[in-house]
Amino acid sequence: MTVFSFFYQGFRFSIYHYSFILWLVLGLARLFLYWKYIPLILSKKTALIVNESFIYDLADGIKYNWKDIRSVEEENAYLYIKLNNSDEYLANIQTPLKRFFKSIISEPFKINIDMIKVNANVLLEILDDYSMQAEEMEHSGSPSIITNP
Repeated sequence: MTVFSFFYQGFRFSIYHYSFILWLVLGLARLFLYWKYIPLILSKKTALIVNESFIYDLADGIKYNWKDIRSVEEENAYLYIKLNNSDEYLANIQTPLKRFFKSIISEPFKINIDMIKVNANVLLEILDDYSMQAEEMEHSGSPSIITNP
């Protein structure tokens, strides 16, 4: 309807005449938010690696070691990672502008799981299992062997 109303000059409300601009702005905003996932999608690479040593977010290029993670919470299709010493991770960010923006927001380390093909509940269970294994490894001093069922 937007296309037809754009070309029909006698359309009653001129505000609808420019409704395509709203859709264009929304599309560009989504592209801006998801631009870092596009190369991963096109090359069919994984976006998140989780094991007993770390969580590796390939989209942002940040590897979170379990020993540095205080908690991981899921809310609104995002994993919020709270770190014991977030300044160390902020210092490792190469781009100054990205480092600045991450330093001013309240939860700088988050992973968008909306772009990852996984059930959020299953991912949280996996994260919980690996965090327990990481604690056991830290206390025992020996690496554990993980087998997939």
